Formats: sequence, structure tokens, C-alpha cells
Amino acid sequence: MIKTDLLQFASPEWSALEEGGVLTSQYGAYLFVKTQDEGTLTLTFAKHYPNLIWTVTIDGEKSEDLLVVADHVSVHLQAGHDYQFTLDQWETGQVDFWRTGLVLTNLVWSGDEDLLTVLPKDGSVTRPYLTFVGDSIVAGESMSGSNHDHHQPVLSFPALVAEHFDRPLNRIAYGGTGLTARAPFQEPKAIDALWQVGEGISRRRVATDRVIVAYGLNDANYGASDQEFAFGLRVYLLELVKRFHGANFYLLTPWNGAFVDIVLAEVARFSNFTVVRADQWGIQTRPYHPDVLAHQKIAEQLVAVLEE
Repeated sequence: MIKTDLLQFASPEWSALEEGGVLTSQYGAYLFVKTQDEGTLTLTFAKHYPNLIWTVTIDGEKSEDLLVVADHVSVHLQAGHDYQFTLDQWETGQVDFWRTGLVLTNLVWSGDEDLLTVLPKDGSVTRPYLTFVGDSIVAGESMSGSNHDHHQPVLSFPALVAEHFDRPLNRIAYGGTGLTARAPFQEPKAIDALWQVGEGISRRRVATDRVIVAYGLNDANYGASDQEFAFGLRVYLLELVKRFHGANFYLLTPWNGAFVDIVLAEVARFSNFTVVRADQWGIQTRPYHPDVLAHQKIAEQLVAVLEE
């Protein structure tokens, strides 16, 4: 049995813990492995997480949903394939998820040859991470209409865009968050999420040259004034530049058309920001989140912008 370095196979949404293991606090976090021979992969968690579901993709194609019913799960993998395990959901509230995290303590492989990965440890010059930042829509939550519990981050627009450009994905997204105190969820705050994956747990820094940001919908839906949003956005843009120094930023206007003039005015202060008029794409966000087809439409529109 071959034990491996967990971070070698973990997306940037995971951070190492001093006591061992890795922690994430968001849906869409993933593990990527490349097999040379067949064998059994065993993932062990810090405890049993109720209704813990992962999506398994093989060579980029969705294969199945994996339900973990104990504190560990074993999966037989064939030789010569790329496997990705993406965290879909588990039975918890967002604040509790942020405060406690989900902890993977071990990854063991039974094959004769070591597992491989194509994920750069920190993002390479040739394949830097494509970064997406935002709320629940960016996270790929509730993508099945009235079924609010069904998250599908592997089919969300950030995953589709990253796949189109053959780039590893870095996602910082939490439901209900925004840039003002009006947003219904204040844990994590948008700025805190840039730097941490949990209270006092630093987020890994990876090389990224493009950062796509989608905030403001929750602020608008819960009554933020123009002045409140302008102040929150101004502070946040400065923090983005600090966090992703040297990157180009694409700021999506809220899907419902709120705060467009404010976004245009604040972004004009910078030379490395592009405003993307996502409010012109006809994406409906009420009464339900965008579904799979809507995410495909968003991805198509965004790919066209990024290819300009």
C-alpha cells in the first residue's frame, strides 16, 4: 500500500493542517489522480460526514456520484486514466462548513506504481490556474431547479471554462456571500475567503493570470444601497489586486443588472480590470439558481470574452 502526499493531488481549495491531513470549506474542491496501473484508492476522513457526496469524472467525463457512508471509502481505478473526485455536498450548513471544514486525513493506493498528478503545485508558467471568485452560483450550488440540495460544481460555468482552456481550476466561492453587510451570510466574509479556507487556516497561494469575479447579487437582493455597495466594492478590488498581484481581472456585473454604473466607475480606477456585462446574458436567478443549461450558456459567453 502506497501512502501519498495529500496536497500533491489536492486542488487549491485544500490546505494542510498542522496535525496532519488537509481541510476544505467549500463545494467544488477536488482531488486529481492519474493511474499507471489498476488498483484501489482509499480515502480516509477525520470522521463520518453525513450524506457526503463526490462526483467522479474519468478523463474529463462525468462517471458517477460517490456516496461516502463511513469515515472512509475505497474505489477501484483502472490503469491509464485521469480521475477527478469533486466535493458536491454533505449535510451541513454553510457557516458550520466554514467553521469546522471537511478533513481528509489519508489517501492510500494499492497499485504497484505510484499515482501521478498533472496539477501544478503552485501553478506553472505554462499552465497557471484559472481563478473564479464569488457566491453560490460560482460554487455550482443548487443547479437542479427546485432541488436546492443538489450541487453540481463539475457542471458549473467555472469548471466548463477551465476545461475549455485546458487549465487547472482555482475556485473561491461561498453561498450567500457578498461585498456588504446586507448579504445573508457573513461567514466567510469575501475578503477573508481570499486568504483563508477556515478561521486561522491560510489558503494556498497558486500562480494565476486570470481572475473572474462575480459578486453583488446577494447584496442587491437583500437591500444594499448604492453607497454601501460602492464602498464594499472599492475595498474589495484593492484586496483582489493584493491577493492576485499581476493577474488580469474580469468583473462580472450582477446577473440582475444591479449596480452596473457603480461597477463601471470603480473598475475605471484600474488598468487590469475588464467589466463583463453578465446582466445582458439573460440569466435568471430567481426563484431558482441557474440550472445546468444556464451554466453552459454562461460558460459560452465567458469563453468568448476571454478569447478576445
